[in-house]
Amino acid sequence: MRFLSFYIGILFLSVALSACSNDEEANCDDGPIVLPNAIDPIDGAEYRQSLMDCRLPRVQTFLASNIEGAQIMAAQGTILFVNPQTFIDVNGEFIDGDVTISLIEMYEPGEIIACQLSTNGITTTNLIEPIFSESMFYIDITYQDRPVTFLQPIRVFAPSDNLGIQQFLFSSPSCPELECTVLWEFDPEGQVFEEPIVDPVGNKIFGYSVFISDVGWKDLGRYNTDANTRTTVYNKAPNGYNKSNANVFIHYNTPSTAIGLFERYDTDFDVFTESFGQLPVDTAADVVFVTVQNNQYVFGTNRVTITPDLVTATLEPSEANENNFINAINNL
Repeated sequence: MRFLSFYIGILFLSVALSACSNDEEANCDDGPIVLPNAIDPIDGAEYRQSLMDCRLPRVQTFLASNIEGAQIMAAQGTILFVNPQTFIDVNGEFIDGDVTISLIEMYEPGEIIACQLSTNGITTTNLIEPIFSESMFYIDITYQDRPVTFLQPIRVFAPSDNLGIQQFLFSSPSCPELECTVLWEFDPEGQVFEEPIVDPVGNKIFGYSVFISDVGWKDLGRYNTDANTRTTVYNKAPNGYNKSNANVFIHYNTPSTAIGLFERYDTDFDVFTESFGQLPVDTAADVVFVTVQNNQYVFGTNRVTITPDLVTATLEPSEANENNFINAINNL
């Protein structure tokens, strides 16, 4: 923390001194220092709204016969296998028609960050760190707009090239709804297994499957077993931004998807940070600052290798529409 204080102090001092040195008539000895880039408070309503603006268009809707069952392939390759007679309605009656399945599938880091999601999960020691994800999805199943009850599980297949690794099921019981800030917890009911799927034309698709018996947010992933010392990372965002109007993420450079959300803004030092000090030293990553202003994603990235109490700064953010922002993050 002493290093953090020193770094932030030097950063602000350099800005203030540059303002004096660029004006020969300025009297830098009198009166308070005013930062040249100080701005009025920035409204966060547009960024908060962007959470659902990003998620809702990604909801895919399918009908599945509760009498005959169904096999459903979503746009990014997620496959749902529904056996016959899987559901009953809220009154305990057998459903003799079609149920409606709503699905969001998330495989790309750009989409995950744009939609204000992360792989932050609760560890076995009740700390929070990014888990390593092979697939993230949201599922809801209704009959005539009402919830259903599972009589048996359904199988969900997630394609993956990152094979041969033991995976687990995680869910978000503390916040399972579509608009939630998701926090992943190990789900002991889910058994994940690796088994290829053969599509209707004979192509073999590799990936992982899990059986689920309820709806909400799901993730196929694993804990980070890195034995290196853990630390905290900080980000000094552009002036005027904090947790009310922006977010900072850390995106690990790995074949799996590991994205941490900095869940705290430190008002003592005016920096975004995470609270648990669980980011492994020597991890290659990108720190991503992001908000939405005037219908544009405003963002900045910093390529880093994590060191103890690392401090980054977003000095010159860029602007892009949603698609270009997602592509920029996917290409990091």
